[in-house]
Amino acid sequence: MADSFFCLDVGENLVKIVDAKKNGNAIDINTIGYIDTDTTFYAADNEKNIHDEAAVISKLVTSLKITKKNVSVVIPDAFTYSQILLMPFLNEKELISAIKYQADQFIPMPIDETNIDIEILQEFNTEKKLLVLMVASPKKLVDKVQRLIESAGLLPDSIENELSASARFVAESGKILGMASGGAYLIANIGWRSTSLYYFDPTMLLLTQTHNFKIGYELFIKEIQINANTDIQKAIEALKVYDKQNAIIAPILNEFSTELGRFITLVSEKNHAQIKQIFLINEAFRFPSLPAYLTGSLSIPAKVLNPYTICQKNNLVETHKNELSLFIPAIGGNFR
Repeated sequence: MADSFFCLDVGENLVKIVDAKKNGNAIDINTIGYIDTDTTFYAADNEKNIHDEAAVISKLVTSLKITKKNVSVVIPDAFTYSQILLMPFLNEKELISAIKYQADQFIPMPIDETNIDIEILQEFNTEKKLLVLMVASPKKLVDKVQRLIESAGLLPDSIENELSASARFVAESGKILGMASGGAYLIANIGWRSTSLYYFDPTMLLLTQTHNFKIGYELFIKEIQINANTDIQKAIEALKVYDKQNAIIAPILNEFSTELGRFITLVSEKNHAQIKQIFLINEAFRFPSLPAYLTGSLSIPAKVLNPYTICQKNNLVETHKNELSLFIPAIGGNFR
């Protein structure tokens, strides 16, 4: 785990840093913070864009007084393709070859333009099977992120997506947080422009299914801006105090709930398990009334997953006490 590196989560709207490690059942956070960034970084493709983003990262690293140079990098799910696969008992080289052979079924890009990473989630020795998380990223994107990190004066140890880092967080800390105590559950990772849904086997806290759709925090803000004819800052403040009786963003809320409902039906039928709880992470804390809305519309308890209770307390943790859900992928990135 993170002794020689820290985690840098290069999000679409925020750059987040966490330097943490497990200390028994607790999470010891030495450094934590975030800074706003240009939301066009992943869309633009020029050296100025990389230079500007590197300057943002350097500013945050300096402000947090970080001296480590090695980083574990997390990138948004929206720019990767993930699949959970049940594979034969093969070594890593054979697994990658086997996955590449069938990759055109779930990767919508030429295989020679793709980086593929695998992580073995579980070994089923009796059945001689492996449960494997496959994450595919465009080679151009991986190269761009590597150049970004190096331009910021840092050394990339690894690059993974939010799903991989969040799944590791759950594997390390889920039982301590009591996540499986109520039965089967899913995590809704609400990003800037999209949301990822993760289903975990309740007995093993094991990621087995995932789904991404194009509704994120930004869309809720835009709906308020358009319908209330206001600026982005006022829309952000309005979402903080939004009441479900207010119909101003009812259509997009209904669409969001419907997407969750479809995924819940799918995993429930496939796994013969009733979803008992929904945990919201990432940008979810900026929309306080969303858990109550989802609880009412889906008849399943929903809440923001905040790891504060298992973090060793210090001034930084107290400062970010109410927004720690934002850092769950970055915390997981420290548990490599």
